[in-house]
Parts: sequence; C-alpha cells; structure tokens
Amino acid sequence: MYVKLLIILLVISSACSQQYFDRPQPINARNIYAFPEPFQGVWTDGQDSLIVAKYFFANIEYSTLSLPYTKRDTTAYALFIGDKVYPYDSIRQQILGVGTTFEIKNDSIYYEIREILEVQLGRKAFLRQVGDQFVLNVKGDNDWWELFLMGVTEQQKVVVTYPNIDAMIEQDINPILSNNEEDYFEVQWTTNEFSRLIANNIFSDTLLFVDQQN
Repeated sequence: MYVKLLIILLVISSACSQQYFDRPQPINARNIYAFPEPFQGVWTDGQDSLIVAKYFFANIEYSTLSLPYTKRDTTAYALFIGDKVYPYDSIRQQILGVGTTFEIKNDSIYYEIREILEVQLGRKAFLRQVGDQFVLNVKGDNDWWELFLMGVTEQQKVVVTYPNIDAMIEQDINPILSNNEEDYFEVQWTTNEFSRLIANNIFSDTLLFVDQQN
C-alpha cells in the first residue's frame, strides 16, 4: 500500500500555501482504509474528473497556462520543441509527458496542461470520520501530513476542501514554521474539536466540487 503522486506538470499558485500537520487528525478516530460507497464512482464538473474506487482515487485536472513568448526558452516547467510543448522537470532534465500543441496570441503562448493525482489508501493515506464527513490524511515525502475534508452534499455532489490559513490564524491556530509556500502545524484535534473547526469554516478552501457522472 502506498501513495503515488504522478504530476504531469507541477504548478504552484503563489496565492496559496500548503498546510502540513505533524500527525493524522482527528487523533481519537480510527483509520478507515476504504472509501464509503456514497463516494465511489466517477465525478466531474464538466472538465476535471474524480474517480473514486473502494481503495483509491484519481483526480484529473486540466488548466490553461500562458507565458510571454520571449520566456518560452527560460521556463523551468515546459519545453518547446517545434509546434509542441512538453511538461518538463528542469532539475532532473526530464520530459514528464507527451507533447501538446500551443497557441500564440498577442506575444503570449497559451497551452493546456493535465495534472493527475492518484492516492491509494494504506499506511500513508487513510480516512478518519467526523460526523457524516471524512478527513483524508495523506503523508508526504517530508513525513508531515496533509488534510482534506470530504463530503457528499444533498445534491449528490462530492466536495473536497482543505484548511484555510487565514481562518486558522483567526482561531489562534498558528504554525510553528511558515514560508511563502508552506505552513507547518503541531496540533492534536479530537473529533469534537474537529467538528467545531468545521463549523467555524476552517476548511473553507475548495479543491473539488463535482457531480456524479451517470
């Protein structure tokens, strides 16, 4: 059992940071290694898709990126060859996926990327229940945990949210270390405390809001 992150092209938004936690949450809930039946299926918002099976999920997202034409040969994330652009890791100097066509408009290049996140439940990824919702705990390569709150609405939509740093600080939940891209927390939330945090909109940043595909 493992967590597999296959990222076709890594794009980090400077407006958002990732929140990491020192242990799975809530601390007094048991680990669940299978997605409940209401979550299972194929979900989509018309473009991006979420595939949930009993023991794993795969999230597929598409985005359109742009950069000045003059910067095409200096970006660390893309390699332009002929009439195609390839996702590229400049550190390892490796192409990470197949090439796609790009478009030039007003001295800028526009191209579409695909990002795939696959998580298999096991030792490094599992659910813990809070009321009628579930906290997905995912352990990263840095041995810290990311938290995602998952629920199914009355309209049969899957909602996946993650912590909002500003809302946490307003509740006097402060990181032990922060930089422009990451915040690290040491917390021990019980299920009751976690329910209170949900009610106070700590989990207010939406990652996914998708319908079930018939």
